[in-house]
Amino acid sequence: MYPLTVDQPYPRNQWWVAAYASELGRALLERDILGEPVLFYRTEEGAPVALAGICPHRAFPLVRGHLVGDAIQCGYHGFIFGADGGCKHVPSQQGIPQKSALRRYPLVERGNLIWIWTGEEALADPALLPDIEAIGPGNPDWAVEQHPLATVEARYTLLIENLLDLSHVTFIHATTIPGGGKVVEIPVTLTESERSLTVQRHGQNLPLNPLIQLQFPDQQGPVHQQFDAEYMGPCLIRTGGTISDATSGKALGIQNFLHMITPASPTRLHYFVNTARNFGLDNPALAAMNIGMGTRIQPEDIDAIETIESVLRSGATLPKEISARIDTGALKVRRRLEQQIRAEAMAA
Repeated sequence: MYPLTVDQPYPRNQWWVAAYASELGRALLERDILGEPVLFYRTEEGAPVALAGICPHRAFPLVRGHLVGDAIQCGYHGFIFGADGGCKHVPSQQGIPQKSALRRYPLVERGNLIWIWTGEEALADPALLPDIEAIGPGNPDWAVEQHPLATVEARYTLLIENLLDLSHVTFIHATTIPGGGKVVEIPVTLTESERSLTVQRHGQNLPLNPLIQLQFPDQQGPVHQQFDAEYMGPCLIRTGGTISDATSGKALGIQNFLHMITPASPTRLHYFVNTARNFGLDNPALAAMNIGMGTRIQPEDIDAIETIESVLRSGATLPKEISARIDTGALKVRRRLEQQIRAEAMAA
């Protein structure tokens, strides 16, 4: 499936963000994850639970049931399944049918996020999670804003490629990001490690704009600013970076934009955005500004990739794809994703 050349659209041995931690409580929540309805709730002690969301008896959605203690009772014929997924009771008989257990998904609650493992349970290693504390969430030395979840009618790879080429800021976000007109002009370098790939743009001697002035009221002169796009896996891309005084080179602070991407299906995705900064922690104006900008910026990205998705679904004859030098990072990420998916297939 475009833009990948593998049959499986996404890797499954992977952590993804399933929900904000605040979304989970004693009320049942259903969310499609990699094409599967998943049921979420918390036990009476507060532990998060994720189970397959369809009753194996007659395919009734379990979100239409209710909790009995820490167990879920199907709203159709009353089958009861424990928080471990096992069938505990069938009202119409004494015994339990064979192979009646629900799939239980491993979860980790970290950085006020609920992470779900969608592959083989034995491989669900929390050490494979991105180091989110280093970039904001869960770190007491950072301020973090959680933006409303958006569900987007487009394949997740389109959003990954959108975020890896920030030259689009100059055009898609021409009126919403102060100073964004300069982004396309900034030279690009690429750095890679085993766990990440970063498309780096380091703007030099940029004039103060209203956003920078609000963030750093004492700043008088031009700044250096990083416009990085760091691929930390298909689940997370960090954009932003350090802002420094251009005269002294002294760092003023770091502003990160964290884009958590979770496929709902091959052509639909859940989009969680956090803004994180290590300055102005007690400044409510900065939090309000970040949320306000998000409500204007995010819909522009969503419109762009949903428009591309509609073209891909239209059946139109597409031109042969071309790429610019700036696309090197995105093309390398395509290969990384394909290698990850192929490695799973070979191990199966």
